[in-house]
Amino acid sequence: MRHLQIRPGVYRDSVALMHISARLAASPGVEQALVAMATPVNVELLADLGLDRPADAGPNDLMIAVVADSDEALAAALDTVERELAAPTPASSTSDVGIPAVAPRTTASAARRVPGGIALVSTPGPYAFVEAMDALEAGLSVMVFSDNVPVEQEVCLKQRAYGQGLLVMGPDCGTAVVGGVGLGFANVVRPGPVGLVAASGTGAQQVMALLAAAGVGISHCLG
Repeated sequence: MRHLQIRPGVYRDSVALMHISARLAASPGVEQALVAMATPVNVELLADLGLDRPADAGPNDLMIAVVADSDEALAAALDTVERELAAPTPASSTSDVGIPAVAPRTTASAARRVPGGIALVSTPGPYAFVEAMDALEAGLSVMVFSDNVPVEQEVCLKQRAYGQGLLVMGPDCGTAVVGGVGLGFANVVRPGPVGLVAASGTGAQQVMALLAAAGVGISHCLG
């Protein structure tokens, strides 16, 4: 059983979608599964599932592809997708008097509530600049996971960051390790004396893996 569904204008973070795909692929009766945004690269993967590429799908459309060995397995997989996509975001904290706090509506307001040093921006490209600039103005360095960000916006972000003594990684920055915390697609590595700055995410991951195999740890890896 092969099933392909396109949901126009439905966006989810790519890391979250990878987790859903992995969960489906591990389900009984599911041979292959792909839940991803319909970017050109992801659409090409449909051929591996024996599915034709959709003619009208774009990078801001959600794509659900499942290959299962029975109608029952397919139905169960699609139910799992619905539950995962409908799952609420983690509950916000409560106030001192037990009243649920209102979730922050901007990056800067979130930074004021939970002080930190870096923000990870993972939105469709057209919206990444606004969120990244909001984070910079709040005093945060930024990892821009998003791609499809115009180069003039990238230049503007990095000039602003430089003027404030901050850092912008990306756009299209897929991996980083900052203070031992993995961001994006990051290897789990031990802390240590080596710092990396990399133009290639997969290259950075390979170097980190080789260092780990040699018993050497990482302080930071900046994508």
